[in-house]
Amino acid sequence: MASGPFVGIRILEFTQIIAGPLGCMLLSDMGAEVIKVEPIDGEPWRLQAQFVPLESKQYQALNRGKQSLSMDLARPEMQAAIHRLVKDIDVVVINYRPDVAARLGIDYETLSAIRPDLIYVDSTAFGRKGPLAQRPGYDIVVQSFSGLTAAGGRFDENGNPTLPGGQPTADNQTGYAIAWAVSAALFHRERTGRGQLVET
Repeated sequence: MASGPFVGIRILEFTQIIAGPLGCMLLSDMGAEVIKVEPIDGEPWRLQAQFVPLESKQYQALNRGKQSLSMDLARPEMQAAIHRLVKDIDVVVINYRPDVAARLGIDYETLSAIRPDLIYVDSTAFGRKGPLAQRPGYDIVVQSFSGLTAAGGRFDENGNPTLPGGQPTADNQTGYAIAWAVSAALFHRERTGRGQLVET
């Protein structure tokens, strides 16, 4: 039985790999009901270093406590199903490129028209505006763009910066930012009755 401050809060998660799943896992840990939507074949992290068929330890660690919904969002009838479901959803978290969300009919403008007090967290590598807005990005890309990769001062024998070892720093920080932002947005909605778009 779920317990915590977010019991009764329903979250629809369209995320993959680390940052989004971590943020939604933290919200699940606080009692929210999280429904993770995956492609029919599963998200890539599920298939990375499987220790049983279609399961990896990394995937399990970041998706505990969630419900799973597998669907092909390119199909209009699946988009219609999401539109029916979102009427009973408090929060949507997505980490697709902005063009993908709009193409699938799960962008903020579409979903907030269905549920006006919806909280929608849009986590992108480079934001929704600017010259890089449509580009995908993962932790290592963000670390490279920010200079974090070189900031460690470690270089290989050819003078090239070595990749940071161990932790996906940008993804981990973004996951915590997602959970924190949803908490603040839910508090704001409790006070004002208004939902909002949150960007990470």
